[in-house]
Amino acid sequence: MQITVAEYLLTRLKSLNVDHVFGIPGDFILPLFETMVDFDIEQIAACNELNAGYAADGYARLRGLGAAAVTYGPGSFSIVNAVAGAYAEEVPIVIISGGPSTDAYEKRPVLHHLMLDKYETSVNIFKNITAYTAVLTDIDTAAQEIDKALCICLAEKRPVFLEIPSDIQRSLVDSPADKLDYLAYIKTDKEAARLACTALVEKIISSERTVILPGHEIHRWGLQDKVRKILEFTNIPAASLFIGKADYLEHQDNCIGSYQGAGSRKEVKDYVESADNVIFLGSVPSDFNLGGFTAELSDQQAVIVWNEKVQMGADTFNNVSIVDVVNELLERLPESVMPAQSDAPVRCFSHVPDTSYQAKAETALTNKRFYDRLVNFLQAKDVVLADAGCAINITHLQLPEETDYIASCYWASIGMAFGATLGACLAAEKGQRVIAVEGDGSFQMTAQELSSLARYKLPAVVFVVNNKGYTAERLIHDGPFNDIPEWRYHKLPEAFGGGEGIDVHTEEKLEAAMERAENYSGPGPLLIEVHVDPLDASEAFKLMSEVLRTH
Repeated sequence: MQITVAEYLLTRLKSLNVDHVFGIPGDFILPLFETMVDFDIEQIAACNELNAGYAADGYARLRGLGAAAVTYGPGSFSIVNAVAGAYAEEVPIVIISGGPSTDAYEKRPVLHHLMLDKYETSVNIFKNITAYTAVLTDIDTAAQEIDKALCICLAEKRPVFLEIPSDIQRSLVDSPADKLDYLAYIKTDKEAARLACTALVEKIISSERTVILPGHEIHRWGLQDKVRKILEFTNIPAASLFIGKADYLEHQDNCIGSYQGAGSRKEVKDYVESADNVIFLGSVPSDFNLGGFTAELSDQQAVIVWNEKVQMGADTFNNVSIVDVVNELLERLPESVMPAQSDAPVRCFSHVPDTSYQAKAETALTNKRFYDRLVNFLQAKDVVLADAGCAINITHLQLPEETDYIASCYWASIGMAFGATLGACLAAEKGQRVIAVEGDGSFQMTAQELSSLARYKLPAVVFVVNNKGYTAERLIHDGPFNDIPEWRYHKLPEAFGGGEGIDVHTEEKLEAAMERAENYSGPGPLLIEVHVDPLDASEAFKLMSEVLRTH
């Protein structure tokens, strides 16, 4: 049976657990959008292409794959930053861009949305921020190109870009006959993985103390359960990081807390930095993860296990899949290789669940007290998203069991998490609460998506921390450039079409808002505006800013 190229692509996406495509219509992409009207995939209209990219990113982090569709030129250029962030943080999303008809690519007329004699501009840009880029001008290879792009996207956990001329979208191809086999696209050297793990296991066995710092690649490859089993079986302690916060193990006894160089609590910093081996397992040893490079770790201590590469001192093992490394470690590490150590911290976070917490009447809310209350509000299986400064604070907050946490902490594009909230609401399992924690500056970047949450009746709980501007930047170097317009955030749900808003200045008011949020079911979002002093920040936040001031 023959189907259109648009149907072929949507069929493939549907088979990969994609039920929604985010995007904005435009004449060059309309054939795909028209196809979705009667297809079992729903088109979700974000307010702009950038936010559609963020939504696809949030969706992919929960579902394993996301997709966004845009028109040529203004549409594809507008989504670039979201795609770059997904590339940096290894998130598999498919960007589908419409294009003019195939004869236009040959004759090159002067058309709207196109740069004169530069029809390849979009492709040339996306080549730098995707794992694969293709223009489907040949109907004979269109289906194969779609399959190749999807396989690479899943194998490398990075975005791909398909530019499809409008007439090709309507052209007929054979319907897909087989399931996609993307495993053949995974770059791995089994022997190199074996050698790397042999050396690593020997290094662990011959040492007195090892600490594992799991990162975002553990999430991307779905290795959370295996890493948890390694820690339980071996008794090796682990710490959670800023980038790729280990939401799946923070409730366990062998989670020592959060590590961020000098931004860590002293007992965690001392324990990690006195270890013989510090294994960055799927985590990037970047400035943000290391507290602005304040971590006191030697090259002899640090072991970097990165997908496609393992680095141990002077030894490097290339083309090594992180999946193979985790499987080998699970199989070969001996039981209780690390004896219980009395000096190991246990869940040493700045904000931990505390049943004795009591709101103080008529007391102005502070940054610390807000997060002390938030940690008691969160429940198992929540989806939690955070932007910028709020993400720094949540790094030091213990998440409950089975939480899904989403934040752009490596690319660090402010506003991403609220755009991703739209995608998370649609990707979440039934019954999962979706909770976004936004600074006011970050929120202003993508606030329009409140209207999308209202339009699709999605009951996200949104905390907007109103500290009157860019606090992170104020602490680095203050000035009028850190001021932002003063919005009445709690009034926005009504203005944007649905939901509720609550204004909070005191602990007592926060308590009432939390009670409303506890079992909030919509329709539309609940926005809680939380007022704190502009310079009120956590110690970790202040330290990070101090370090950045010197950069």
